[in-house]
Amino acid sequence: MQYKLYDKANNDTSDVLKEVLNNRGIDDYYRYLNLDKSVVVPYQALDCIDKAVELFMNHFNEKSKIGILVDEDPDGFCSASMMYLYIKRMDQNYPVEYILHTRTKTHGLSDDVVIPDSIELLIIPDAGTNDTEQCKTLVESGINILILDHHESEESNTYAVIVNNQMSNNYPNKSLCGAGIVYRFLQALDEENWNEYADDYLDLCALANISDVMDMRSYETRYLTDLGLLNINNKCLKALINAQNYSMGGKINIHNIQWYITPILNGMIRIGSQEEKELLFRAFIEQEEYFVYKKRAIKDKASEIIQESIYERAARLCKNAKSRQDKQKEKSVTQISDIAEYLPQEDKVIIIDATDILDGGLTGVVAIKIAEMFNKPCILLNKHFDKKSKRITYGGSARNMNHSPIDSFKDIVNSSGVFNFGKGHPNAFGINLDLERKDEAISVMNKILQDIEYDSTYRVDFILDIDDVSLKIITDLAALEDIIGQGIEESMFAIENINLTKDCFDVFGKNEDTISFIINDIKYIQFKCKDGNELYDWLQSAWDENDSVVFNIVGKPSINEYNGVRTPQIIIEDNVVISTNNNSEDEEW
Repeated sequence: MQYKLYDKANNDTSDVLKEVLNNRGIDDYYRYLNLDKSVVVPYQALDCIDKAVELFMNHFNEKSKIGILVDEDPDGFCSASMMYLYIKRMDQNYPVEYILHTRTKTHGLSDDVVIPDSIELLIIPDAGTNDTEQCKTLVESGINILILDHHESEESNTYAVIVNNQMSNNYPNKSLCGAGIVYRFLQALDEENWNEYADDYLDLCALANISDVMDMRSYETRYLTDLGLLNINNKCLKALINAQNYSMGGKINIHNIQWYITPILNGMIRIGSQEEKELLFRAFIEQEEYFVYKKRAIKDKASEIIQESIYERAARLCKNAKSRQDKQKEKSVTQISDIAEYLPQEDKVIIIDATDILDGGLTGVVAIKIAEMFNKPCILLNKHFDKKSKRITYGGSARNMNHSPIDSFKDIVNSSGVFNFGKGHPNAFGINLDLERKDEAISVMNKILQDIEYDSTYRVDFILDIDDVSLKIITDLAALEDIIGQGIEESMFAIENINLTKDCFDVFGKNEDTISFIINDIKYIQFKCKDGNELYDWLQSAWDENDSVVFNIVGKPSINEYNGVRTPQIIIEDNVVISTNNNSEDEEW
């Protein structure tokens, strides 16, 4: 186990919250903790925003039929819902139609969607920037296109009006998702039409920012997200939160949305049926529907037939889909990790054909798990028929691991000259590769990354002697609970010179694989210990209660709340034994 301080760290515990935020790149932590509307960039700084409003209003005033393409992820669902709800609020009877993808994990104008001939204006939120050829074909058929996107531009597209923060030099915030761009567009429509509707959809904007892993160090993104979570209006989002209320402990913050709401949405969108996904979207756009549902019998309580709202049904189906996904993911991770174990250790990227193992909707979620397990980027491939080239190629997902020395894995892939494309976010994106070039891709990636060293060293905010760890430090850092988000990771400590005898430890849990101890009223606990964990191995071998061990740990401070009792604790991530003193070795047998 190795650890080092963050580059900016001063190891100063006089104001631990300030120190942690400074380590995350927040120089003015007081302002960050007290954001107001002054941090919001004027929407006029977005290129083409005026053209977008003009195009929309021309069609709206003519009652042209509008189509909204729903992208295959939570940001896509949220941004399309915002647009649909706004149009219907302006005119409940307006002819607007939503268009769902029919293939899992596809984006933009992929070949699985058909745009009806009756559509006169197609709005593509959260996608479309790089769909040049598809836009050209639609425009030539008489359809106007409005793109409200946040993905990087990889090719010129002159066939649509595009509003995109990545393409707007005067818009400094590049950490705003597709729903964020839709929100800014709705603000522009508000001003054009003397409405005050846009802010009512900030809850969906917040959900999308969190789900699309936008950097919460951006003052604007953080402010809009916090504002959205404080004003939740959408009935479907309310139902999702209610369904997960126990797991969330009744607290609505970025961390809890990221851990308990986003995953069940992703589960539904990745492996849900077409019928289930359409029901979810109808719930997001608040189509009032009711269903008959037979609840299962539980213990002594008989089954019963109840009436279920579309929101309750969507939340239940999302949770069920997440459970199915977890089972599939666990099985797939085991199978793929077994293959990865036999790949050359010197390979700089794990590249595996997972066609016979993995459902296409799970490539991304499994790829990130494999990347983290082996501490190197991962590309999982799936064979599919490419309608454009009319041949079988590899599609798939590429993921970089956290704290990687590679800033943009996508740039590396696209610079290789081997892959047909890498499209998406810098470190989470889709790829396309010719079947016969898989081995070449491995060779070329090894060459490009030959000087890269994947550092598995823990980055910590503080390196402290056990005697310097206080209750105040832990309780002060409890304020991070509502601040944690992408870019604002949980605080981590390295704690040294812990010297305990065996009788100070508790070993418990269903599999006897959880260890804990208490020092100065602070509980230290490590879950799911396995052979190879130095402290766990020592506890298994130490016989005498007075046997002692000196060790260091890396862990995350937190407050555990149970039955109204709040207990300061540190969740141990890793440990290293420095020395042991086993009294039993001196006994005569």
